[in-house]
Amino acid sequence: MNLQKALANVVVLMGFVLVPFIPFIVFSNSTFFPFIVGKNFTFRIVVELMFSAWIVLAALDANYRPKMNYIFWSFVTLLAVISLSAMFGQNPAKSFWSNFERMEGVITYLHLFAYIVVAATVLKARNLWYSYFNFHLVAGTIMAIYGALQWAGDLTIVQDGMRVNGTLGNAAYLGTYAFFNIFIAAWLASRETWTTTVGKAKLSFYGFIILLQTFVLYHTATRGAMLGLIVGAGAATLLVALLERKNKSLRKWAMGTVLAIALLIGGFMAIRNTAFVQKSPVMARFAAISFTEQTTKSRFMVWGMAIQGFKEHPVLGWGMEGFNYVFNKYYNPGMYGQEQWFDRAHNVFFDWLISGGILGLLAYLSLFVSAFYLIWRRLENRTILEKSILTGLLVGYLFQNLFVFDNLTSLIYFSTILAYLESVSLPCESSKNKKTNKPAVVSRENAFMVSGAAAILAVVLIYSVNYNGFMQNTTLIRALSERSTEGPVHNLNLFKEAIAYNSFGTAEVREQLAQLSMNAFDRTKGISDNQKLFIGYAADQLEKQAAELPDDARYQVFAGSFLLQAGRVDQALPYLIKAQELSPKKQAILFQLGSAYYAQKDKAKAEEMFKRAYELEPAYADAEKYYLQVLVADGKKDEAAKVLQGGVLKPGN
Repeated sequence: MNLQKALANVVVLMGFVLVPFIPFIVFSNSTFFPFIVGKNFTFRIVVELMFSAWIVLAALDANYRPKMNYIFWSFVTLLAVISLSAMFGQNPAKSFWSNFERMEGVITYLHLFAYIVVAATVLKARNLWYSYFNFHLVAGTIMAIYGALQWAGDLTIVQDGMRVNGTLGNAAYLGTYAFFNIFIAAWLASRETWTTTVGKAKLSFYGFIILLQTFVLYHTATRGAMLGLIVGAGAATLLVALLERKNKSLRKWAMGTVLAIALLIGGFMAIRNTAFVQKSPVMARFAAISFTEQTTKSRFMVWGMAIQGFKEHPVLGWGMEGFNYVFNKYYNPGMYGQEQWFDRAHNVFFDWLISGGILGLLAYLSLFVSAFYLIWRRLENRTILEKSILTGLLVGYLFQNLFVFDNLTSLIYFSTILAYLESVSLPCESSKNKKTNKPAVVSRENAFMVSGAAAILAVVLIYSVNYNGFMQNTTLIRALSERSTEGPVHNLNLFKEAIAYNSFGTAEVREQLAQLSMNAFDRTKGISDNQKLFIGYAADQLEKQAAELPDDARYQVFAGSFLLQAGRVDQALPYLIKAQELSPKKQAILFQLGSAYYAQKDKAKAEEMFKRAYELEPAYADAEKYYLQVLVADGKKDEAAKVLQGGVLKPGN
């Protein structure tokens, strides 16, 4: 092995050491969205280094070259679809780069594809797949212990005080993380036997992981992941019960497990309304699942909006990160009590319909079809139990995706499973007769040139993909929190510096600037010169943002609301009118527009806006209150009395 190949192997293998620990990264004091940003930038940089080093390996050794199996081409198809969708979508830049809150977009899927290519080739060539999965389980065990300590009260829970979330910042993310660890541990356990001391030790280790991760999953109170676990386990055991022919004892155990799962579900449903269940916050959360529950009703409303959006752009969708356009345009007034700026459908299938249309969804599903095919048709020397557990993992993951959306951690695990199946399955028919030991296409004399080109590529990728975005993010958090002897002018200059990076977080910087400017603004005490600087600059930046994205209701209403608060009513009205045209059924926008008309002394228009907001959903107490207030202010007490008599507010309130 020459020096270049040895160094490339070190870089790639170090990447595989780092990837399982990416979920632990939290830059709490130095980044905006600390549970998201650090993980994603680290993953991108690690993959860029791994991929650049892999190019050297692939150039020097044919064993490191991809075989281009079914999953490879499915992922290439997915990348092609989402790239086209981004190009022709509502916001191409956001579709490609995403934002600080999500950090998904096409760029993340390009990195996931690079990760799959490197993992599928290197881990197979070096026979490290099972070591890598075990290493993931070690990292997962540390995360689970962290979650258990949160449950015990020894570590802080950063979400709602009850649902453990580890270092992922979101209980749902930890639930999916635990889900993958449970199935991977069960799959690795299926390869062991009690007949040897080593086998007993491994089975004990895997059994401990399964119990610990199940405990953590339960205390995340993540209903989607828990249902996914039950469905996945049920699918795996049912397959064993139906297909296992050699091991009759195992088949009987599988039948018993299927029956036990059915009894568990039925028993829980029978006692769901008892005091025992209702006194447990976690069990009560699971027991609350119903078609009439508020969360469920909200999901159905959001999915209804997604269907409307899909009908408008059925082939390529709206582009990744385009759901906010659908949510605004087809907003259901019944969502008044929920978040007003949904950017996900909370259902991966609907998210793909919006991101990439029917082609995007089919390309995504083709990954699963390819995986199932490879498990059952191309894996040699694998038992029915092993295949069933891998199938159960993917079935459970698919099922839980009915209720949640993916994040980097779940995507890493899913990509790892895909890479494993891609690498260990038999090659495609067209590849069967090809020789595997091809001569190196790069001679030893040219190895230095290849290595140098790979090193340059790594530097270019790391800088162009990450530098401006990371610097913009860290500068934003400094602008929000840093104190200086220069006073507020220092923070304003930091905001200007953050915007000057002109990266994918510019819109977020502008929003934060506006919020800070308004929070420091008290009209009763007058406006200082520094506040005037902040307000003037914020107004200018929000207007620029609205001009850059004229079809995004979010930025139209932000610009209009800010200008309205700043007393610039005439400037605010065009933005609010535009926002209302883009999102005609969102009451929050009508409230702002009604307030603007009222400030202009146009009482008829103000009343019209508040009335429209009220009539969209009479059960919305705030809408009724504002409509009553404008009626009373206009001296229409009889009309106000009629509204009050048939509304949700009681007389006297």
